Amino acid sequence: MSGVGFDCGTMWLCKSEIDDIVGGANFTVERNAFLQVSSNEDTADTLKENNWSYAKYNDNYYVLGDDALKLKNMLTINMQGDNQNIIVQQVGVLRRPMKDGILNTGAEKLSVAIIQKLIANLLGKPKKENEVLCFCAPGDPVDSNLSVIFHKTMLTNFLTSLGYAVECIPEALAIIFSERPVAIDPEEGEVPFSGISFSYGSGLCNVCFAFKKLPLISFSITKSGDFIDIEAAKVAGVDVSAITRFKESKLDLNNIDPSDMREAALDIFYQNMIEHSLTHFAEKFNQLDNQIDMPLPIVIAGGTASVPGFQKLFEKILKKQKLPFNVKSVTLAENPLYTVANGCLVKALAVEGKKKAAPKKKKEKSTE
Repeated sequence: MSGVGFDCGTMWLCKSEIDDIVGGANFTVERNAFLQVSSNEDTADTLKENNWSYAKYNDNYYVLGDDALKLKNMLTINMQGDNQNIIVQQVGVLRRPMKDGILNTGAEKLSVAIIQKLIANLLGKPKKENEVLCFCAPGDPVDSNLSVIFHKTMLTNFLTSLGYAVECIPEALAIIFSERPVAIDPEEGEVPFSGISFSYGSGLCNVCFAFKKLPLISFSITKSGDFIDIEAAKVAGVDVSAITRFKESKLDLNNIDPSDMREAALDIFYQNMIEHSLTHFAEKFNQLDNQIDMPLPIVIAGGTASVPGFQKLFEKILKKQKLPFNVKSVTLAENPLYTVANGCLVKALAVEGKKKAAPKKKKEKSTE
């Protein structure tokens, strides 16, 4: 079955497609990162011999994705052995082609070159001509002057150049497509694909309120995973990468030790992020022309929401907020890291289905 979903996140790239053998969606992820290595006459051969994914740009070599992390860790621990002729310029620091949820325009040409290589490696060519690929784009931030136009346009053009028929949907709307929340209208009964979604990623938190798949509210805020890591690292007096590793491997928001500065700081900034997102959503909701009286389900997803205890903390803060609507339920997506890509796949399959169902145009006979 053709159709591809693609989530281009700040930290992770995720591809989703239907597995025709076992059925169901299959997900492939790649770390959205790169590491520059010094260039000499042996660099290219060494990279090829180790089968590392890499790109060359302006005579510089960059190791990509998970290979970049593996090489960084290896060189941080041991600079000896077969890889001693490769020296990482910034040992222990991975760079990303994206920042704040969009392409890093501070290093525009390099960022574009790197992310195009990463995406091409992950997606490959379409299985058929004009296979539908749906990707997601963040909403414009309400707490920043960032614009997503360049990011969205560059991705659309590049994905099209790979041979795909490209569709784009708001990131948080993809969660609605994936998790299919149902609101209850007192008169109509069940209202499918209706509810509120929060996508807590690394660079941005995207928010959506959809009614029967139609996004009535869609925006983003800049306080998300990277904000938490940067601010917590300042307080704890450690490197950002160290706080990120601690958060991903050891943090449990159900069991915070106040005497551990890392845990205490992460807990505080997680709370601040959630409060910030709920406050901005309430403001946007109040601006709707029509009142929504039905209780609304909330679905949360994203890598930043994957830490143990996140849903419980979200619900605790939610109860303290003065919201202009009633909450039906709060659900954490089963696979928070894959949810957006899965929603994009749902959209891609729907478009493919419409293409197949559409009547084929008959070729006009020549009058000559």
